[in-house]
This record gives sequence, structure tokens and C-alpha cells, in this order.
Amino acid sequence: MLKISVNRLLLLVCGFIVVFDNLVFWGKLFQRIDFFEASGFGFFWGFLASMFVLTYLILVLFSNKYMLKIFLSIVLIISAIIGYFAELGVVFDQFMLTNIVDNIKEQNTKEAQELLSVPLVVHVSIFAFVPITLLWMAKIKRHSFLIESKNRILTTLAVVVIAIILIWANMKYVTYFGRENRDLRYFINPLFLVKSGYSYVEDMFDTKDFKVIGSDAIIRNNNKKKTVGIFIVGETARADRFSLNGYHKLTNPLLEKRTLMNFSNVASCGTSTAYSVPCMFSLLGKRDYSPKKAGNQSNALDILQKAGVKVFWLDNNSSCKGVCNRIENENIFYQDKLDIAMLDNLKRYIDKQQSDVLIVLHSLGSHGPRYYKRYPQAFEKFTPTCKNTPEKCTHIEVDNAYDNSVLYTDYLIDSAIQLMKKNYPDSFVFYASDHGESLGEKGVYLHGLPYVIAPKAQTHVPMLAWFSNKKSGNVDQALSHDNISHSLLGLFGVETKVYNKALDLFR
Repeated sequence: MLKISVNRLLLLVCGFIVVFDNLVFWGKLFQRIDFFEASGFGFFWGFLASMFVLTYLILVLFSNKYMLKIFLSIVLIISAIIGYFAELGVVFDQFMLTNIVDNIKEQNTKEAQELLSVPLVVHVSIFAFVPITLLWMAKIKRHSFLIESKNRILTTLAVVVIAIILIWANMKYVTYFGRENRDLRYFINPLFLVKSGYSYVEDMFDTKDFKVIGSDAIIRNNNKKKTVGIFIVGETARADRFSLNGYHKLTNPLLEKRTLMNFSNVASCGTSTAYSVPCMFSLLGKRDYSPKKAGNQSNALDILQKAGVKVFWLDNNSSCKGVCNRIENENIFYQDKLDIAMLDNLKRYIDKQQSDVLIVLHSLGSHGPRYYKRYPQAFEKFTPTCKNTPEKCTHIEVDNAYDNSVLYTDYLIDSAIQLMKKNYPDSFVFYASDHGESLGEKGVYLHGLPYVIAPKAQTHVPMLAWFSNKKSGNVDQALSHDNISHSLLGLFGVETKVYNKALDLFR
């Protein structure tokens, strides 16, 4: 059995993580530096030394005599998982951690199950279970506390000195490169995860009193007809995959026959559900928005309810991300139903209400990675389709599966319009997606990239509205999720100081 000291074991694990679990990072770095120039060569080794010492310090600080192998095993598994998803273009930032924690709180195993795949298992087996097996086969050679501490301090100092010398010698290049390539930090594994975790915990404990806004909200015209509206929160829909916006495949055959207002140039607030959904109903605006800040004050649905509108949130997604906490809500996500099930018994519910009504339908839409599960067989118009996770399929198969899910969204929206048109003379259907999706362009899949580096596929979202009074037309001006809350207030004629007429799409 191999005998090894604690310090050497830490160095080996650290070296393995820095080299093999950061393949995506190194690949991106090599594309941007000239490795054969002196400045690029020096920068590379300086950066490598910096990554090594920071990772080593994390292992040293959080490992102890009795839990050493268990801790290192956990770190290897987490680093391997992050390394795999980095190959798909997924970044584990603060908001991705929010998604993960929310799913754990909600005991949402469906999404985790869909992310499991043979390539993931193979990757984790190679980059985690193989080194973990060797780790547990090794016999730890213990030294006294003083000797162990001396070895760790000397190792840290040696690498720090090397890193400082190399970086200082190439400071001009480092300054330029760091300023122009800040996005690379998102792929440093597991250091960026540690930074994201710190930000998440810091934000979690930054508690503030709930701020009530819009308490002056009223609807003055009490003699008007009962207004009934459905707002559909889309999931993972790309604007460029709607034929309403010029896509070459007919993904909106039903909606193209309707008289609609189609907004073709809309930017999402974020690139993940946990970030974007609260933002869609917040009155903060993207510039001042944060999930924590939005969660500590009233949103547009609260204000509508205060004004006298009956608001009901129906979820076929993991959760409302706190938006519906103070209004009536129901979740059918765990019943494994398709989105159209949200329209069942909706008329009966609306007819029971005496006031204006707003129904919010939080759809599952085109949620990945298994797009083929979002629609019934009858909607598999575009073939061949991907029946697995995207990285195992061809681009054509992935595109077809995703486009079929958009086709089903077309059916959902049109069915909601039929319901409103048939039964309520003063009604509307308003749709907007929370964020978009990467489908393999430049090797990037899914969504959730930090906004500053996210491709347009993840931020350019579809938005449209139908009205019983036949308002119509294409709107090409640049809009965003900031317009949604004020538009909802305007549709019900709500008067309040927090309403901004300039952001109302239908004023």
C-alpha cells in the first residue's frame, strides 16, 4: 500500500483539480494567449501557480485529520461535476446556486433526474471515482502538528513567491489581459464556486424588513366590465425560434392566424428562472434589481391584489420563486402533467370571481435538457428528434426537439386565447419567456451563463399579447422585462404612484 504524507496528498489532489477539472478554462485561455511569446508564457505559469496556491489553501483550511479523505472525496466529486457542466457552457454562479438550493428545498428531483446522463456518469467516474479510489487505497503517513504546519506553510510560501515573481515580471500583460478577459473567471474550478457560495451566503444573511409599495393602488372606474387576463410565464423560449419573429420553421402555426401584438426585440432580465421570474414582476427595473431586494418588497401581483384584482398563480414549474407567496397559488408540477393541463377548470374558477381576475400560468415550456418531454407525440412535427440530453445528439436532432416544444407552446397560448375569446368580452392573454436557451452554438448548451457573457440565445426572448378588442401590430423597438409589471398594472387600470406609464406597453 502506498504511504504518503498529508501535505503531499493535498498537493496531488490540488494538482489534479487544477489541471484536469479545469480543461474548459485552459482551453479558453489557450485560445486567447500566445503561449509561445515570453509574456504569454510567463503569464500562463504565473496564473497556474496562483490557481494552485488558492486551491491548495482551500484544501488546507477545510481539511482536518479525521475527515481528510471524506473531504477530499467530496471536493473531487463536486469539481468533476462542475467540470462536466462547464463543457456544456454552464456556470455555477450565485444565481445557479439559488436554483439548486430552491430545488432542494422544494424536493424537486425531476430536474436532477433529467440532468443525469451516461456522459455525466462517465465523466465523474474518470475525474472523480478513479482518483478517489487511489485516495482511499493510500495510507496516510502522519507527522507531528508542528512538522505538518511547517510543511504546509513552506509549500504555500514557495508557490506564492513563484506566482508573484511570474506575475510581476509580466504585469503589463497581466493588467491588459485581466481587463479584457474578465469572463474567464467564471470557469475557474472550484474557485469560482467558492466565491459564488460566499456571495450566496452573504446575501442570505443580509435580511431586511419587508417594504410595502403600491399601498395607494386603486381602480377608479368601478363601472367598467369585468376584466379577465391570463399572463403566461414562458420557460426557456428563444425569440429566434418563433416563426412570428421570422424563424424559417413554422413553429407558430396557430398564433400566426391570430391578431396579436408581437414584441420582437425583448431582452430578459437574467438567464435563469430564479433570477428572471421575480424580476418580471418586480418594479425595481433590471438596473436596480436583485432577487434578495425584490423578495423584500411588494411586486406587481401584490399591488394588483391590493387594488382589488383577484390574482391566482398556477404553477407547472418548480416554483414561483417567491413571487406568489402572498397571493393564492397552486402547483401541479409534481403531477407530471403537460402545460395544457393548467387550463383545466380555469373557466370555472374565473366565473366564481366577482372582481377583475388575473391568472398567472407558470409553464414548463421548453425547459431542458430533455426537450422531447415537454410535448405529446402528436406535436413531434420536426424530426429526427433528440431523445436524450443535447450533447449526445446531433445539432439537427436538438433543434427539432426544441422546436417541437415551441410548437406546443404555440398550442398552449392559442388555447388560452380561445378560452378568453369565447367567454370573456373584456379579456387578454399576455405571454413572455423568462430567459432563452443555448442549443449547442459554439459548444454552449442550456442557460444560466452570467449576463455579461451570455449569448443572445439566452437573453433574447419572445413576448406577445392578444386582446379581445383586437389590438394588433408588430413592435420592433428595444424592450425588456422591465415593461411587464407596469403593463399589467395598466391593463387593469390601476392607479398608484409606483406605476410608470412610460413603461406600459399598452398605454
